[in-house]
Amino acid sequence: GDARFVVVHLNPLYTPNPPALFQGDPEPCSFEEHFERHRHFGARNYGPTSPRTHRSRFDHKQIAFVREFDVLDFGADKFTNLERVIDDKLQLELIPYGSPSFSPAGFTAQLLAPHFERVMRVITAAPRDYVIFCGAVFSKLLRDDWITREHHFRLTKGDGTPEKPTSRFCSLRIPWNGEVVRAGLAQSWARQGIPMGAYAREVRARY
Repeated sequence: GDARFVVVHLNPLYTPNPPALFQGDPEPCSFEEHFERHRHFGARNYGPTSPRTHRSRFDHKQIAFVREFDVLDFGADKFTNLERVIDDKLQLELIPYGSPSFSPAGFTAQLLAPHFERVMRVITAAPRDYVIFCGAVFSKLLRDDWITREHHFRLTKGDGTPEKPTSRFCSLRIPWNGEVVRAGLAQSWARQGIPMGAYAREVRARY
């Protein structure tokens, strides 16, 4: 899509479920219908006509992060914000295969090349304001010469006290097809308990 805000994760989380059995349910949808369902996944799960029974801590975490960049039209309504944080940003997965857990051990530049090629083709297909690689795992997967500056800082918690752990972020410049793509590596994105709004503000200031 042409979203101005892009996040890249390692791979989609997938929790195995028992296989669904066909027992007179509606016929399986076409590829086009499947595409449209997932293109508007936020509206299907959080929009006015949805059952609004879907629960995801991950989606709330995304709101806390993306809100600080002032690129999506967030408001006071929780469900509207949940819908927009899914449908109005572009989320990519470097490895497009779902799993309950995933280790990057053993990956080589040669193995990752086609995956980076696919992700970068999508990123460069439209103008972007922010491109964020999320998670410390990308420290092992991105090329060192893409990093222009490493940032280390401590965040302030909601009660006004400083955090003990140090948070990290790297500014990136990725050469691609004769151009340079500005991006960021948010190593601390996945850290449990991080004050996400405070982290997002630091990332935006250093991007």
